[in-house]
Amino acid sequence: MYPEAKMIDAMKVWKLPAGKESMLSEICQSGDYFLEEKIDGYWYEYEKTDNYSYLFSRNTSTTTGLLSEKGANVPHIMKALDCMPKNTILIGEIYYPGGTSKTVTTVMGCLPELAIKRQENNPIHYYLHDIIEYDNINLSNLGAEDRYKILAGVWNKHNLSQYDFLRLAQKVDENLEEEISRILKSGGEGVVLKKKDYPYAPGKRPAWSTVKVKQMDSIDLVCMGFCPPTKEYTGKELDTWEYWVIEKQNENGVWVEQEKVCPYKAIRSPEYRTLPISRYYFYGWNTAIKVGAYDNQGELIELGTVSSGLTDDMKRDMTENPQNYLNKVVSLDCMSIDKKEHTLRHPVLKAWRADKDARDCIIDEIFQ
Repeated sequence: MYPEAKMIDAMKVWKLPAGKESMLSEICQSGDYFLEEKIDGYWYEYEKTDNYSYLFSRNTSTTTGLLSEKGANVPHIMKALDCMPKNTILIGEIYYPGGTSKTVTTVMGCLPELAIKRQENNPIHYYLHDIIEYDNINLSNLGAEDRYKILAGVWNKHNLSQYDFLRLAQKVDENLEEEISRILKSGGEGVVLKKKDYPYAPGKRPAWSTVKVKQMDSIDLVCMGFCPPTKEYTGKELDTWEYWVIEKQNENGVWVEQEKVCPYKAIRSPEYRTLPISRYYFYGWNTAIKVGAYDNQGELIELGTVSSGLTDDMKRDMTENPQNYLNKVVSLDCMSIDKKEHTLRHPVLKAWRADKDARDCIIDEIFQ
């Protein structure tokens, strides 16, 4: 029915088993993986043969018993990728920016005529993240990192960035935990960690070859106190930085703070110096909260600090009105929770909970 087509099955993404979530940090720091953002859409394989072009979903048609072919639903994507050489297979996600997989179904789940009509003013997008054949060269046995380098080369060679409905997955090699936290707290669908040297395994889910991180763990803790701001500014915008402090050297050779200034104020006396300071230090705002929970003896135990998710208005208000926050319950999203060590990785403030009593935050119940 689909002449010359290979119809490659999707390689299934693995997930850390229950109780092994704490291993995510080890994986991120191992140097064996790179990261790509996960998009909320549906897997599709673009395949160009000697004489045909196809776009196969991962689902099997109940009518044909073969993978469903949907190229006619997205003629703009098929036309853009027609520049590919014969015998090329690309892997990606069909998605709508700002939409969900349900939005994708409204286009890919109907007949071509209606699909095209529904895209008249808003064409659906294709997010490319893998390549397993190019110009009749089989790439499936190469490691994921090598395949990505080839995909990025193909993207540039054929100038695919000219199409605003095509997107190349960005490969992240460093600070993987921080990037996971950034994507998740910004509302992203999640990430996929790919083992650099692992080949493409159609239809299989090899353990440790790919690791999906799709959602953050939620936890309720108690606000125990606040963390003061860091004084020193270490950014790269010194030429335009507005927040400074003037210090004077006393008779013992110790520099003593005299005045905060905004903008920069030059001091020519050798007894004085002007140093850049953080914006929060300039205003005197607390920048994080200390959080904890109660042990079985009724003692409030500190478990960590949270800075992500705090707005400037909140930082100012918790500095001026700390009583409105102390001993209040705060709901957090965390990249992972270590139930054995009672630690949090990259917590992000989600909401303050006026409906929950602080005494209901019990360590043994939270980390059970």
